Amino acid sequence: MPHSFWDLYHPGGEWGDLYQVKYIEPERKGELPFLKIVVRWNDVDFKTTFSDDDTAFLKKLYEMLKTRGIGLSLAEIGDLKVDF
Repeated sequence: MPHSFWDLYHPGGEWGDLYQVKYIEPERKGELPFLKIVVRWNDVDFKTTFSDDDTAFLKKLYEMLKTRGIGLSLAEIGDLKVDF
């Protein structure tokens, strides 16, 4: 029997649409930059971060998601053909 919001409402698999992506420069020396990613599903926002020590790759990923990914479902984003 489901007991939490996640158990009751999560549809499983790839779900939600990319709502927001931001490139965040760290404030402290030695920390890696990261992407803040917000996915919206059923009027609920789910947030996560993504980081990589390859900052050139991270910036390209950010630009791609910002220009081509906002509003797409995660399944559609996963199907994008990109050349990094």
